[in-house]
Amino acid sequence: MDVTILGTGAPLAPGRATTGLLVTAPGCEPLLLDTCGGFELARRVVAAGFALPDLRNVVVTHRHLDHSGGVPALLLANLPLAFYGSEDTQAGLDGLLAATYPEWPPQSGVTRPVIAAGERRGIGGFAVEFFAVEHRVPTLAVRVSHGGKTLAFSADSLPCPALVACARDADLFICDAICAARDGEGWAEHARRLMHPIAREGAAMATTAGAGALALVHIGRFADPDNIRAEAVEGFSGPVTVPDDLARYTV
Repeated sequence: MDVTILGTGAPLAPGRATTGLLVTAPGCEPLLLDTCGGFELARRVVAAGFALPDLRNVVVTHRHLDHSGGVPALLLANLPLAFYGSEDTQAGLDGLLAATYPEWPPQSGVTRPVIAAGERRGIGGFAVEFFAVEHRVPTLAVRVSHGGKTLAFSADSLPCPALVACARDADLFICDAICAARDGEGWAEHARRLMHPIAREGAAMATTAGAGALALVHIGRFADPDNIRAEAVEGFSGPVTVPDDLARYTV
């Protein structure tokens, strides 16, 4: 199972696209987890060596634009896609589409399955499980398994038991860590108000969950990636990375 991180930044982070992951495996349909922030998604997919028509299944973890903003671009591409999201996320997508391209109805091949916390679904050959986590809007963390390997993706969330459960024994835990305490206590407090973890909290969750490796993403414009990595290494004994856009992991 390969994971390509299309975007690693929080909104306004210079030089980084916002959040999107593309998961691939032999015999499976590519699975997109979040859609970056807009038309950058199309460029990132191509830069990663794929084409938009390769996509069939999309999970949107929550309605915030830096995770859902690429949905209109995918619909403009006129592709037969399934967009998986919670009731709140689907309502957010309705509003996004009404505000952007109300005259462009999705083609008949587009479906919008509603998902809920605790569900397990087979999607394109992957086993996918969803966990309700703690953010400013309803948000689902995602656990993807195939061939005996597991990826856990936090989406956006404060540290919480559900997020640890999502990451339990995962081979790779991709975790939101918008900054580090080393970036300044003021920024760490800002992260808490925004309901994001900081690096040491991501490391603590990875350790408690027994994850095999930790990748920290959703980097804020005010954060130093070196600080994030150094802080995480202090709290997690496995491999720690703070990837750039288009980094690829084999799980």
